[in-house]
Amino acid sequence: MYRTLGMYVVCAALVAAGACNKKNEATPGAAPATGSATTTAGTTATTGTAAGAADPGIEAGPIAREANEGPAAVLAAVSGTVEVRRVGDTTYQAGAADMPLYPGDQLRTGEQSWATVVMADESAIEVAEVSTVGIASREGSADPASSAAVLAGLARFTVTARAPGEGAFKVYTPGGVVFTRGTVYAVGVAATGSVRVGVESGAVDVQGLAAAATAPVAVEAGHATTVSAEGSVEAASAWTADDWGAWRAEADGAAALDASITAHGEAMSALGASLTQAYADVEAQATAMAELEARAATAAETQATAEYEVVAPEAAATIDASFGVAAHAEALTWAYAGRATLAEDIYVRHPDDVKVQWQVVAPRVEASVLWPKRFVVTSAAYLEPLRLQYYVHHPRGRAHASLVGVAVPEFYGAVEVPEPEPAKVNARVKSRIWVAPSVRVKPQPRPVWIATPDVSWRAKVKVKPAPVRARVGWYVRPPDAKAKVMVGAATRATWKPALVAAPPASRASLHARVKVKPVGARVKVAPPDLDAAARARMSVKLGGDGRVVGRPAVVDHRAGAGNAVKGTVGAGADAKAGAGVTVGAGAAHAHGAAAHAKGAAVAADAKAKAAADAAARAAADAKAKADVKAKADVKVKADVKLKVPPPPPPPKAKVEVKGKVDVKGVLGK
Repeated sequence: MYRTLGMYVVCAALVAAGACNKKNEATPGAAPATGSATTTAGTTATTGTAAGAADPGIEAGPIAREANEGPAAVLAAVSGTVEVRRVGDTTYQAGAADMPLYPGDQLRTGEQSWATVVMADESAIEVAEVSTVGIASREGSADPASSAAVLAGLARFTVTARAPGEGAFKVYTPGGVVFTRGTVYAVGVAATGSVRVGVESGAVDVQGLAAAATAPVAVEAGHATTVSAEGSVEAASAWTADDWGAWRAEADGAAALDASITAHGEAMSALGASLTQAYADVEAQATAMAELEARAATAAETQATAEYEVVAPEAAATIDASFGVAAHAEALTWAYAGRATLAEDIYVRHPDDVKVQWQVVAPRVEASVLWPKRFVVTSAAYLEPLRLQYYVHHPRGRAHASLVGVAVPEFYGAVEVPEPEPAKVNARVKSRIWVAPSVRVKPQPRPVWIATPDVSWRAKVKVKPAPVRARVGWYVRPPDAKAKVMVGAATRATWKPALVAAPPASRASLHARVKVKPVGARVKVAPPDLDAAARARMSVKLGGDGRVVGRPAVVDHRAGAGNAVKGTVGAGADAKAGAGVTVGAGAAHAHGAAAHAKGAAVAADAKAKAAADAAARAAADAKAKADVKAKADVKVKADVKLKVPPPPPPPKAKVEVKGKVDVKGVLGK
């Protein structure tokens, strides 16, 4: 089940990075990795002439998973040699069917081996031989969505249609990001880092890392595009055959080993510097958001509507900036990991050819173990609590709140929040901001997990990849490959990071390097009502472009399908929201009119406390008479108390939703 949402998460100092004594376990004749160095937080790890191996600020070591923490994906099927490396860990372990996979985990296949992965959104990934993929997070965008990374080799994706309230499925590569609307396509990463995307059905958008100021390239069914190792995307061209085996042999055959591994090292150096700046921006936004949240909570406690009208636009812009730069950080993280994977793959197969270059590249490859863990820690400390604030303080978040079962506390929902201006959002950070693409959606009851998925989701999901277009498999290994850079090249050396790994630690116990104020401590939102969310997603109206038309249906707890929502504001005010408190973008509901009127009266004449109190009492009385069906218990510091019967308890019966998913009535029960 979900952990408690909107929890108080303290960002304190990250544990200093452990000693990074380099170790090479090459077979006789292979070049040793020399020149070890020890790193601490705030320093740069170097080996030999290596520079730019930026310190991620955490130490190696796996993350202990909580009993109620559902996996982001499951290793559904394996054949041959399939291995998994947990996020933060330094070694791989044998993979097995039904093995849970979590954000930051990496999976690799050996010669003539393959694997199938099922994601929490019911998408499927087919991993070809001699390939490495990563399980990315669901926190890289405000609207949650599963995501993955192709670090080396080939993978084919069967992505489910997007549900209302869900973001685009993302695939990260060393050169850019593929945004998916719900389609079937494959992604190949060559030894040089160049990327190819071929679409079988549907459409994707491809954004290169070097194309920050340009629109993504749209690739329709039957077309393919190439992303250069430097991150530039070519125009799409016709693609009629699933020729992935031949493409791989040709692309890898053109790779110059020494030049490729040098380029990977230089790219990791630049990516490390960009990651350092991105996390500085994330931490600055976290501090700003905590302050804005405190001001919003104080406004709610005192019913100061005018004050919240000032705070809300700033909070919305900060939320956009936070998720935008977080998406950038995640793209950089997996680009770094992809470069590291390719460099290591070249080294272990051709150690004699690249022994000089490897001495420089090795410490940067070692750092690639830590960057995915850094993102997971940041997600737990900031991005997950921030998502709840997105549904409360952001116009798009409010429009999507009912689609994920979140009820916005009445005071906040009564204030209309304008859409943040892009220029204002961009000005808040120094690094790049990724703009979340609009997606086409399909009404469906499939869950949209806004935090950790349910631990039992795998038992309810049966997923099969889409049929291939060719008469044979989508990937066929060519029998006469002329160049054996990766596939067919014998592994002649072994290497693993020699980082000193700490014992497993929970995400909650991992702390950020720089102390920032916690987000989610003052403005809290109750756990989502999954039944109401499923009904809302099934009842949305779509336009011809597959986008939601108008405001989605609100979460109505009077229907007896879910729990009464409690929105806690501040340290002493407890507002129980009954029916009709979830709002769409730009809507001021009639149920919030009384609170709005009272707040306006207070703001108009703060000195006339007696008059303001009288106006508040009159407004509360008018609200009670006008909406006797709304069951609420509002306690405000202005000594205004409205006594009404408490909402009915949630039903114990299980609510069945027709479709692929069986949704239980009350979250956490």
